[in-house]
Amino acid sequence: MEFRIADAYESNVAFTDFANWLIPGSVMLGRYPYVEPSRCLRREQGEKQLQRILETGVTTFVSLQAELPPQDKMTLAGKNGFMPYKATADLVRASLNGPPPMQIVEGLRNPSLDKFLPARVSAAAAAAAADAAGGWKRPGVEYNPVELQFCHSPIEDLGVPAEGALKGLIADLESRLAAGEKLYVHCWGGRGRAGTVGACLLASMYGLPAAECLERVQRAFDTRQDGGRRSPETEEQVAFVEGFVRALKH
Repeated sequence: MEFRIADAYESNVAFTDFANWLIPGSVMLGRYPYVEPSRCLRREQGEKQLQRILETGVTTFVSLQAELPPQDKMTLAGKNGFMPYKATADLVRASLNGPPPMQIVEGLRNPSLDKFLPARVSAAAAAAAADAAGGWKRPGVEYNPVELQFCHSPIEDLGVPAEGALKGLIADLESRLAAGEKLYVHCWGGRGRAGTVGACLLASMYGLPAAECLERVQRAFDTRQDGGRRSPETEEQVAFVEGFVRALKH
């Protein structure tokens, strides 16, 4: 089957040297987003990466790494040079939420805290003061609390997922997208396992032929300018995508 990908494709999917969009504004494929043993070696760099990711509106991190436990099970010391990113991502996201309205701030008070805080203001008086000042919101800043989600669907490094597990993962990702979540799907380098799952997701969502799914993944990955490496990474992974697409047609 012949297909043609628009010349502007790369400009739509380019992001950084550690990640790229697969579905612009909805699904991103990338490297481990925080401190890891090959390229992101310092917490400051990891924090900047998470900041860039979360500023795009990403709400959900999907780890494909069998060599690591789920984020909520990782210790503070990390594992094999990988440092957990959940707590840092939650803090970064909280900084992007904007200031909470006074109704919420007042609701956090309790008798113990009241000893150290100014006298309470009645709800009516607070509302009147807020209206006089132009409303509860600060100009240009909207309170937008987002609770991040962290998913774990382990695949062995350089390997392929079990077919049943992949079907469950694809169904879960599509359900999350339908609910408005924005995904950051990662393995270690963001090209082998992430590229495999990304290609299968394109086929499932849009009915694209395997060759087009694979080319889209590769061309999107190439925007990272990562030395001409392949994504997906191995012949086994490419063959898996082709088999997955064939199975969709039956």
